[in-house]
Amino acid sequence: MPVRQQSPAFRSPPHQLGTHGTPRRNPYDIGSLVSRSNRDHDKITDPIKSLPFRHPSSLLPLSLSSSSLKMSLEAGSLFDLRGAIALVTGGGTGLGLTAALALASNGAKVYISGRRQQRLDEAVAEYNPTLQSGKLVAVQGDVSSKEDLGRIASLIEKEEGKLHILVNNAGIEGPMTKFPDPSSLSAADLSSAHLASESFEEWDKLFRINTSSIFFSTMTFLPLLSASHSHPLSASTQQGKWTASVINITSISGIVKTSQFHYAYNASKAAANHLTQMLAHELRFNSNTAIRVNALAPGLFSSEMTSGGKSDKGKTNPDDVTGHNNPAGRVGSESEYAQLVLLLAANQFITGQIVAVDGGFISAVPSSR
Repeated sequence: MPVRQQSPAFRSPPHQLGTHGTPRRNPYDIGSLVSRSNRDHDKITDPIKSLPFRHPSSLLPLSLSSSSLKMSLEAGSLFDLRGAIALVTGGGTGLGLTAALALASNGAKVYISGRRQQRLDEAVAEYNPTLQSGKLVAVQGDVSSKEDLGRIASLIEKEEGKLHILVNNAGIEGPMTKFPDPSSLSAADLSSAHLASESFEEWDKLFRINTSSIFFSTMTFLPLLSASHSHPLSASTQQGKWTASVINITSISGIVKTSQFHYAYNASKAAANHLTQMLAHELRFNSNTAIRVNALAPGLFSSEMTSGGKSDKGKTNPDDVTGHNNPAGRVGSESEYAQLVLLLAANQFITGQIVAVDGGFISAVPSSR
């Protein structure tokens, strides 16, 4: 029986403290590095100093003193999402719920969508009382339906008028064909096994949800994402102009060359990774939208998909899921997943990237990288 886990607490880590309870100064924090660089630069006596060279420290905003810069680098400031409006598709369970809680725990108002209204309502009822500045809002809808996507967009437009963050998380596993040892089968046996257990209809359904929905969801919410640019977040004040963030949840299965017994799933995630890069290019460079698009490609985490949909709230006991092919020797944790979600949501300098969080899995198996 899977062990029910406690509600994830996505809070900023405490400061490191010295022996008397005062913050321990880090010689490698950015304030110390900039201060030390300025002192060293002033001591230069070489004639080359007369050249019109711009020291890297001079590129920092002049209004930032070392003390204010140190404050701006605290986790609570870097990932401050107060005032943000977000949507997480498939956000009622599993890693979708983890992503939603990560955003809401740092101040965002997060709409969570899914096909099962009951699961969405349960998530809102259970977790909203634990949130201080953010909140979850349930909205039922199927990402493979243009009508449902349009209805959700109309609701958010009416209530908020903007959308800062879109997490395209909804996905399914699709058909699988398992063998004890595929290399021992004849060509005829391998062929008949795959054809008997998989169908065109299953592949079509899988791609519709895992890949096509990313495109149609992003395009549906594009006007709302663009509208958020006139409502910047405090997390972006030191990073330049705010740009909306689209985070596509793909998988390392779209990177590895092995089929892992599910050709359809891996192919759909590989397509989602490439779609991410195309959207990032078109929406950032070839239009006036200036929207960032990235993919988060998780390895093995405890989720509803890895547990076969049997665990409460889509979570599993990590001891029930093996990480034997992973150099880390374990599955990923909810907090490790949440950290990447927050990074891609808040960082204004990342776009067009496929970020794998997998404990080193793709470094140990054949991959396309």
